[in-house]
Amino acid sequence: MNKERSVGNANPMFLRFINHEIGVRDLLISFSRSNHPVTVAASNKAMLNVPDLEPFRKELEEAVRDIVKDGPGPEFKAFVDHYMEPSLVEEKIVKQTPRGENKSQVAYVKDEDAPWIQGLVCYNLCLYIKAFGLGDLKACKICDKLFANKGQYAVYCSNVCKSRKK
Repeated sequence: MNKERSVGNANPMFLRFINHEIGVRDLLISFSRSNHPVTVAASNKAMLNVPDLEPFRKELEEAVRDIVKDGPGPEFKAFVDHYMEPSLVEEKIVKQTPRGENKSQVAYVKDEDAPWIQGLVCYNLCLYIKAFGLGDLKACKICDKLFANKGQYAVYCSNVCKSRKK
C-alpha cells in the first residue's frame, strides 16, 4: 500500500530538526500558529529567549536511529513519555461530516515550565510512526542522514548521495 504524505516530499518536522534543516526558532514559529492560547503564549514567550536544545537534538537523533535499527522498545517509550507527559495535553477531535466521522488529534502545551518544545517534537515523531510506521524511516547509505520521504525501498537521502553511490 502506497501511503502518500500530505506534505509532499518534505521530511516531517522531527527529522528536519534532527538534520539541522530547522532550528528551535523555526519550531517556535510553527507552534505559535496553534489554535490553543497557552501554546501560542508559551511559543511567544520562548521566542524572547530561545532555549538551546542541542542536547535534546542529539538525544532525539539517537532515539530515532535506535528505532530505525531495532524498532521501538521500552527505552523509546520512556524517552518520549519523559518529554510528553509533563508537558502536553492531547485532545481527540471527532467531527461529523456528510461522508462520516472525521477523527483527528492535537496536542497543546499543558505546562510551559515543563519541556514542552521537546514534547511537541516527540509528539510529531509519535504521530508519524502511528500514521506511516517505521518502514520509510532510513539512514542514507552514503551520508548517514536520517530521512523518510523517499519510499520504503529508498537507500539514499538525495540525488546527490545517489550519484555518489559506489
